Amino acid sequence: MSAEEAIVPAPSNPELIEQMRAQLRQIQERRARNELLLAKLGQAGASTISPDGTVTVLTGPGGAVTEVRLADQAMRLDAATLGRTITATIRNAAAAAAPQTQNQPVAPVPTVPTPPPAPRPVRTKRPDDPYDEEPIATVFDA
Repeated sequence: MSAEEAIVPAPSNPELIEQMRAQLRQIQERRARNELLLAKLGQAGASTISPDGTVTVLTGPGGAVTEVRLADQAMRLDAATLGRTITATIRNAAAAAAPQTQNQPVAPVPTVPTPPPAPRPVRTKRPDDPYDEEPIATVFDA
């Protein structure tokens, strides 16, 4: 410890309490912002109907498909036409939902430091064992 560090007095109890209150306020503010963002993301989504009205696609946050609904008329279409209609409607629904989530700030993912490697075990020679003259190589010695 240097001389400068020794001179700095420790905070008093009222100072510590105020620091803790300030930290608690910051946590509460972050929580409120996160809840607001989550609410906005929960509302993000779209309902898109194909031009012929046979397919409805519902999307959730980020444009993820949550449901595909087919009208009775869809069963009258051939398989290829129905497939193309479903695919096109899904693409349109995802495109409609994308602008809603595009400008949403994303919270940074905290990084966890990698712990240092565990120390390698050391093999010691047992003095009472006459056969323990040289260590035997193991897979752990690599």
